[in-house]
Amino acid sequence: MELKNIEAFLMIVEKGSFSAAADSLYISQPAISVRIQQLEKHLNSTLFERENGQKIKLTPAGKKVYHYFYEAFQLIEKAQEVLKEEPVIPKKINISCTNHMGVEIMPEILKILYDCFSGFEFPINIKSSEQIMEDIRTGKMDIGFAYTNPKEKHQDLSVIKIADEQNILVCAPDHPLTKLNKVVPPDLHNERIIVYHHEFVTTKIIDDFLKKNHLKEYKKVEINNVGWLKMMVRKGLGVAFLQEIIVREELNNGKLVKVPIGKSIPPTPVYLFLHSDLPQNIKETVIQTSKRIFSKL
Repeated sequence: MELKNIEAFLMIVEKGSFSAAADSLYISQPAISVRIQQLEKHLNSTLFERENGQKIKLTPAGKKVYHYFYEAFQLIEKAQEVLKEEPVIPKKINISCTNHMGVEIMPEILKILYDCFSGFEFPINIKSSEQIMEDIRTGKMDIGFAYTNPKEKHQDLSVIKIADEQNILVCAPDHPLTKLNKVVPPDLHNERIIVYHHEFVTTKIIDDFLKKNHLKEYKKVEINNVGWLKMMVRKGLGVAFLQEIIVREELNNGKLVKVPIGKSIPPTPVYLFLHSDLPQNIKETVIQTSKRIFSKL
């Protein structure tokens, strides 16, 4: 019998609904439903039923076990308090993010974490979004910032959307596109479009955007290094659709120019992935800090 399943049961009773309990535990509603199903299977009993098809209430079996689970959970919390001087939680919280996000957001997040949790270390690992999600799933990482397709489901992970990063079209300052008042995708027919890895979420978003706006075939060059990609654009070897956060420095110093687009470019969603064993106070701090930082970018 898993503790997280009992926690989900108690939280539903406290909050009065599956959705409110899921929000309090920072998990999805399907995930909390799975936890209750697992607990009911273990107990071979139904614990909740809907009254008038809407309100959640305990079944007779649920009422029988509630007080036992509640008292047991209280004892577990007391045991953790007894060991405050010798915490059972790990002293090292492993964080991973993509190379794109590291420079802009990690220093501020780390500053908050070190100020609030001086007894912990927060080593940073730079990885791909796919590897980040797998490492969170297997417990190798505790916190992960990643890009993922919003249509993908991650019911086995605690995942929170924290931002939509703006995508823009950039080129060299002397590029002919800078002479146009507004560019539409068909204007790029003869341009060399430099893209990051073809499996990268932003690359797929931009490809779909161009196809929907009548640019199904175009010259494409794939570069798996963001620094090289930006250098090629600066040298006038092509144009690129990139997240604005990635080229902010080049835009500010005039090495790259933002090209006005006549169509709205879809953003790239940023998600925060959290391991289930991450301490709740650290979890809440990371969520709040991340949302605040991205809202300023």
